[in-house]
Amino acid sequence: MSERKLLNAGQVAEILGISRSKAYRMLRLSEIPTIKIGKNVRVSNEDLNQYISTHKIYKGDQNG
Repeated sequence: MSERKLLNAGQVAEILGISRSKAYRMLRLSEIPTIKIGKNVRVSNEDLNQYISTHKIYKGDQNG
């Protein structure tokens, strides 16, 4: 199965495990880079993966 290259807000929300309204807000505030095609806003799979990578929190030896 081929991976989608451009994702809509609903797909971004599903991948991140957040609400669709939160995903729309993140896209509107440019927290995740977007591509605008007419009135449609899309996110490239690469940009979403980059966002996820840069927002990981590593706790190291602080396991409690």
